[in-house]
Amino acid sequence: MLINRLPRLVAMCVLAVFGLVAHARAAVVAIDQRAALAGRVTPQDTPGFPVTISEPGSYRLTSNLVLSDAAMTAVQITAGNVTLDLNGFSIIGPNVCTANPITCAIRGGGIGIMAVGDTGVPSPANIRVMNGMVRGMGSHGIRMMGESTVVERVLAVSNGGPGIVVGNGSVIDSEARLSGSGTAIVGLHVRGCTAANNVFGIFVRPGGVAAGNTAMANEGGGISVTNATATGNTATNNVNYGIDAICPGALTGNTAFGNTVINIRTNGLCTVTGNAQ
Repeated sequence: MLINRLPRLVAMCVLAVFGLVAHARAAVVAIDQRAALAGRVTPQDTPGFPVTISEPGSYRLTSNLVLSDAAMTAVQITAGNVTLDLNGFSIIGPNVCTANPITCAIRGGGIGIMAVGDTGVPSPANIRVMNGMVRGMGSHGIRMMGESTVVERVLAVSNGGPGIVVGNGSVIDSEARLSGSGTAIVGLHVRGCTAANNVFGIFVRPGGVAAGNTAMANEGGGISVTNATATGNTATNNVNYGIDAICPGALTGNTAFGNTVINIRTNGLCTVTGNAQ
C-alpha cells in the first residue's frame, strides 16, 4: 500500500522543494530607481530618497540609484541583520572631486549608505554591503557604525567626506579614491583594500588588524593603526607618513617607501619585524 503512495509522496516532496526555492528567491527585495522614487520598499520607506530599509533581510539593487541633490542620503538602514547587494550597480550623486590637492565641489550633505543610530541608540548591527560603487555624495560614501558590519568589494570615489567608515566591523577588498575629507577607509579589520589620492588613507581602530592593503598618494598619510597589527601592507608616495603606529602593537612584513616625511613611524613600544623601507 505504501508502494502505491510513493509517486504521490515524491511529487509532494518535489513541490515542497520548489516552493522553498521560490520563497527564497522572493525573500530578496529588489530595489531600482523606480522603486526608490515610489517608496514602500519597506513599511517605513517614503517616496523618494533616502530608501529606508527598516526590516531585516536581503536586498539587491537592480539598477543604479541616481540622486540629483548631494544633500540627500541614498539608502538609510534602520534595522539590523540586513544584507545589501549592490549587484554591480552604483549609487551616484552629483559631487565631483579632483586630486592634487583634493578639491570637491561639495563638502557635507548626504551619505550613500548610512546605518547609524540616533543619539543614545545603538546603530544597526550585522549589516553587510557588497559588490558595487558609491560616488558623488556630499558626505560619506558609506557610514555604518554598528557591531559586526562588513563592506566588501565596494568602490567609493569622489565623495565629499570619507569613503567607507564602519565601527567594530570589516572593510574587505574595497577601494576609496578622491575622498574630500577625513580618512578614506576606517574599520576594525581592513583587508585587501586600496586608498589612493585621499586626504588620509586607512585607519584601523584599536585592537584591529590592517592586512594586505595599499595606500598611495594620500595628502595626510597612508596607513594609521592604534594598538593594532599591521601586516603585509604597502604605503608609497604619501605626503607625511607611510605607516604610523600608536603602540603597543605589531608591524610585520610591511613595505613603505617614497613617503615625504617618514616611511614608518612608531609612538611607543611596538613589535617591528621584517618591514622594508
